[in-house]
Amino acid sequence: MLNEQPRIAEPSSPGYVIKNQLQPADEAIHSWYRFVLGYPPHLVREYLKTLHADPDRDWIFDPFCGTATTPVEARLGGFSTLSADANPISTLAARVKLLWDIDLDEVQSKLDDVLDVATTCLRHVGLTPLPDVDCQLALFSHQLLNREVQDTKVTADDFDPNALLSPKTAALIPSGFISPKPLIRVLALRFSIQRVVYQQDIRDFMALALANVIVTTAGNVGFGPEVYRLPPRDDADVLGAFADTVTRMISDLHAVFAKQSLPFPPAHVFKNDARTLSSLDGFPPIGIVITSPPYPNEKDYTRSTRLESVLLGLITTKQDLRALKSSLLRSNTRNVFVGDDDDMFIKDVPSVIRVAEEIEQRRLQLCKTSGFERLYHRVTRLYFGGMYRHLAALLPRLRPGARCAYVVGDQMSYFRVHIRTAHLLADVAIKAGYEVEGIELWRTRRSTTTGEDLEENVLILRRPTTL
Repeated sequence: MLNEQPRIAEPSSPGYVIKNQLQPADEAIHSWYRFVLGYPPHLVREYLKTLHADPDRDWIFDPFCGTATTPVEARLGGFSTLSADANPISTLAARVKLLWDIDLDEVQSKLDDVLDVATTCLRHVGLTPLPDVDCQLALFSHQLLNREVQDTKVTADDFDPNALLSPKTAALIPSGFISPKPLIRVLALRFSIQRVVYQQDIRDFMALALANVIVTTAGNVGFGPEVYRLPPRDDADVLGAFADTVTRMISDLHAVFAKQSLPFPPAHVFKNDARTLSSLDGFPPIGIVITSPPYPNEKDYTRSTRLESVLLGLITTKQDLRALKSSLLRSNTRNVFVGDDDDMFIKDVPSVIRVAEEIEQRRLQLCKTSGFERLYHRVTRLYFGGMYRHLAALLPRLRPGARCAYVVGDQMSYFRVHIRTAHLLADVAIKAGYEVEGIELWRTRRSTTTGEDLEENVLILRRPTTL
């Protein structure tokens, strides 16, 4: 068991932010759509070297791929990649960011058609292509104003915002996350993409561009790192931002094509529960894993991506949302269900049991009785039990000697009890059959609960050469 005292560095919140920022050279592809909590591409490059990854030998796997930082950076380095995530917005982002054989001339042609139809739809419901406010115009705004709308087989009479987003579906969006006019503009683009674009790869490409615009231009959302509501904006130049984003994505891929040799390494993306990894059946053994699973805290990861997931039609009902939460690692009280039993797998891991019991004892001392607070000790057990299931499912899919880097952070969200995630996960990994090579400090970050600086570490694991 790894029980040494935690190594908390000197306060360095500005350093934490800087270390997590995209470097200018990394913005191509990575910036198309990115979680604020994601790690930067240079971490992947660093650990591909640290783990002695060999593109002639090793498939790179990210089982919690998020917005595809690991597979994109690995593929840029010549590696074959496998990516999985249970969240549909994540698998969309990964598919599109790794879609390097797309016909870019056709994307450009379809962009013009999508803008034409969206413009017609907006005029049909009484909105001009550009908002009637004093705002910074996007690159293509004047073209939108002056465009002669082309004849299309799609008529504006077919555009019904209420049909695209029913009241029950709209109720899934947190209150105030988007204002009425930008919402209609987003729906006009979604309608146009669905009606004009028939090729699935180009449709996905434009859907991811629209996801970017929803978060950066249309919505009233901010991240710091929790998602929160900004003051409402009356309107926004959604069509101009969309045109700008798609064109930037096309330009980024042209730059990638100029540097990469053909054929591109294979890249496969799956929607999969990380605790089962059933999608890996039939693939070659994995040589390297670089990933960052959720941490045990009160961040509801489905809420952070709820706006774009609903507006793109990836989540349409409460049942969809429940199914998504049930397929995720239990890392917060909002995705704990009555029948969950992942905790049974770590009942013989003393370090995990001790911290869970400490959380429950602190709750009783503080006389905290809310439903969520009563679940804090349980979600801690479920989290590490789920990670045991994940590691156990992964082990036989690794080649002998394969190495894994898990980026995980300490937490003090539950009554200020210190959850040393990397150290506890090391104990779980030993139970699952791994060798622990070490725990490396990646950076420190300021706890929003206590104001203290906490560690974010990289846990290095190795599959033994013999099992």
